[in-house]
Amino acid sequence: MRTRITLCALAALSVAACQKAEPPPAEVAAASAADAVAAPSAETARAPDVGRAQAASPLAIPQLAYVYKYALAAPPQKVRGLVSKHEQVCWAAGPTVCQVVGSNVRENGPDEISASLTLKAQPAWLRTFRAGLEDDTKAVGGRMVTADTTSDDLSRNIVDTEAALRSQVILRDRLEATLKTRKGKVSELFEMEQQLAQVRGQIDATRSEIALMRGQVATSELRIDYRSEGVLAPKGSLAPLGAAAGDVVGIFVFTLAFLIRALAVLAPVAGLGALVWWLVRLQGQKKAAAKPPAA
Repeated sequence: MRTRITLCALAALSVAACQKAEPPPAEVAAASAADAVAAPSAETARAPDVGRAQAASPLAIPQLAYVYKYALAAPPQKVRGLVSKHEQVCWAAGPTVCQVVGSNVRENGPDEISASLTLKAQPAWLRTFRAGLEDDTKAVGGRMVTADTTSDDLSRNIVDTEAALRSQVILRDRLEATLKTRKGKVSELFEMEQQLAQVRGQIDATRSEIALMRGQVATSELRIDYRSEGVLAPKGSLAPLGAAAGDVVGIFVFTLAFLIRALAVLAPVAGLGALVWWLVRLQGQKKAAAKPPAA
């Protein structure tokens, strides 16, 4: 009997110990909820870093501003018409597609005419326009002399300027918030308002600079130089004869110009020498006339 009582007591103590070791259901639920909250918060803390890594993974596209330079040679009487044609094509495309930035024609003589034309246009339209430049020049009996393409990478400038803009905007917001809540001397508030106005002006200037750089990237510039040139003789067996004839004309003109300059310099000197000689001779004649005749 005593043995049975002892065994029952030990069993009861074991059950009680097990109930104390296991946490109550409320505590288990609370711990599970805490773990569930802690896990998303840890992921949320890592989210910005993941976003930055994903944003930095794609390669940045270079922000290039292209400038195209062409030199065209055409007969003197065709230069003006060629410039006018290219201007008309740009104007017909409309100001949103193409704009004439500058145009001028210089004439130093009937056979010496030069001109220049500068356009700003959308890259797609300008690509088609450039493809037809050589055909337009050949149609009037001219030729394309040079064709150059250069570019300016504005990527770093745009990124740095945008970063400066963000800093200026943060400073402006802080100044505005401080002015709304701060109570102090009138002089201090006035000084803060002046600083706020200066920051706002810097923000406007920075935004204008960014817009200008993005406009340079969105449009390309084309510069065309025109010059007059006689129709060239076809290359062949008579080409050296044509070149020699051109050299003869050049040498003759150069010699004639040299003689004219020499005459312009020597004529006054010769005139002055003749005047001195005439005065000396006149003086000698007077002396001879003043001498008494010999006995």
